[in-house]
Order: sequence, then C-alpha cells, then structure tokens
Amino acid sequence: SNTPSTDTEELESIRVAIIRNKLETQRLNPQAIEDLLRQQLAPTPTNKGYRNYQLRFIAWAQSGEISLTAFSGADVVNFLATLKQAHNYQVPTLKLARAAITHLHDHPSTISTDTLVNSYLATLSRLAPPVAIHRPTIDLSPALEYARSIPSRPTTSAKKLQQKLAFLLAMAAFLRPSDLARIPYSSCSISDSSGLQFQVVAPKETRAKRRIIKPFTVHPHASDIELCPVECFKAVSSHPVLVNRPTSSQLFVNSNNIHQPLGSSTISSWLHREFISLCTNETGVNIRSLASSRALDLGVSRENIVALGNWASSSTFVNHYQRNQMASVDFTSTVLSGSVQDEFFDASEFFSLD
Repeated sequence: SNTPSTDTEELESIRVAIIRNKLETQRLNPQAIEDLLRQQLAPTPTNKGYRNYQLRFIAWAQSGEISLTAFSGADVVNFLATLKQAHNYQVPTLKLARAAITHLHDHPSTISTDTLVNSYLATLSRLAPPVAIHRPTIDLSPALEYARSIPSRPTTSAKKLQQKLAFLLAMAAFLRPSDLARIPYSSCSISDSSGLQFQVVAPKETRAKRRIIKPFTVHPHASDIELCPVECFKAVSSHPVLVNRPTSSQLFVNSNNIHQPLGSSTISSWLHREFISLCTNETGVNIRSLASSRALDLGVSRENIVALGNWASSSTFVNHYQRNQMASVDFTSTVLSGSVQDEFFDASEFFSLD
C-alpha cells in the first residue's frame, strides 16, 4: 500500500498542522505563512513524494509513541530499517524518505547531519550489490519504423498523430513526458526557416529556484518527411478533430474532448507502450535517455547534448542518462603495438674535445 493503514485524512491533517506550526513559530505574519504553506503543499512531484513518507512516518511514530517533531537520529534509523524490511527499499528511496521526514523536525539540520543516520545509509550503500554502469545501446529502428508508418496527414487518427508527434518531439529535443504536457498550443509556430518553435512552461528545471519558460526550435527533417516533427505538427494543427481546440489549450489534448489537456502520465504511457516497448523489454527506460544516448552514438558532441538537455553538467548526463559507457577507441592496437627500441648514442661520436 502507498499510504499508511491509519486513516489518511487524519494523518494529513496532522501533517499540515506540523508544517503550519513550524512556520508560525518563526513569527511570520499571516500572508508570509500562507505563501510558504502554499508552496510546501503544492502538488509537485517532490511534495507528493515527501507527503507519502511523511504520512507513513506519522503513523509509525504514533504507534511507537515517538515525538513527531523532536525525534532522534536513532528513531530515523529505526523508521528507515522498518521501511527496508517491509518493502525492500533501496538506498536512494530510503534517502528520499529521510529527506521527507527531516522537514517535520523542529531542527531539520540535526537530522540531515546526524552521524548515525548517515552511517546507516552509507553502510547500506556498501552492502548493496554492484550496479552496472554500462547499459547496452538499444536499437530504436523498430520505434522509428512504427513512427514512419503513421502518415503525417490530417486524415490519420488524431490520437495516432499526437502519439507520433510526442515521440518525434521527445526524440528531437530530449523532452520528458512532463515537458510535452506543458507546451501551450499558442506558443507553437513555424519559423521563416521552417523550424517548429514552441515553449515549455514551468518545466522541471528552475533558475534561482524560480520557474522558467524554456524555448525550443526543432528543425525539419532533412530527408524523411514521415520522421519530420514539423510536418507532423502541421498535420496535428490542421486535423479536423483538433482544429477547433481553444486557443488557450495545450499542444496535446484528449482527442475525444479537445478541452481536456493530456497529463504527463498519459503521454508517458504512449511513449512506452507504442514506441519503447517495440525496442526493449528493459524496465525503467526513458525516452530522454534513449534520445540523448543515440545522439552521442551518432556523433553529436557531448557539449551540444548537455546544452539541449539543459543538464547542469556533463557529469549529470554521463551518470544518469548516457547508456553506452564502453570506450569505442581501439586501445588494443595502440597499447599492445610493437615497442620502439630506444637508440643509444655515444656522446664521443658527435662531440670532440679537439
């Protein structure tokens, strides 16, 4: 179960009261409290993840008569150990749980820096089985062929056209499903150079903790019209089912109800079910990793890949997205080549004291 067994509404009211009380004890005025509370309770992916573990901790702590806001490092270790035993959670998940419950504490820094907690998590990391850093390259030919088989014409099914456009844009711009769900239709246009311009509003990335609007330009395909995202967009925008969409709508909408935008979960299931599943049975594969790794394999510089992916650094791409970590250089022929004999020259052959 994703929620504790105790009544969730009761646990949620306790959670919100704790968060509010932490703000009130800092002598903030009502407006400041409401502003901060709105941010901390907003339904963002991070807040949703935190909420899950905070509710579990509250239920666990109450059953053991443990303070909800002044718990010790040992209490945190016991809670994490309980989660690990019950659900076989791995260290990254336990670290997320630790971060979540830290926000409930009266003095969060005492938990985030607690020696016992950090030692426990470090021990689990050392005991965990080794992780393969190399993931084999996935042949995307089946997905590309399937996309090509969907005609970029207004007579094609509106749903199929949108699925194709989602795949082509994800591949060409390294977009997440959540990025695709945040493209306003009004931001889309064809430039003078025939590129598709659009914006992603409030993507996952921020600047100085502030949400951003991220612009993109996707170029037309140089040789294959059926794999051209620009042509596919034109077909989507002129499709009889979609042409009367509201001007304020998102790019991707429910083809049965054009007033309803598609969520990132729907777009994600499209990409996995219709495209990625044709290429691999591996779990946890995402389109952003496949597209960026394919670009690297085909000779695009890592610098350009990191820029388009908007990653903070090259190491973020290498550690979390790049699939093929194997060196492609023929070191064998270089390192094991015949050795060059050093020639010995007697100084007397070249220099004379006469």
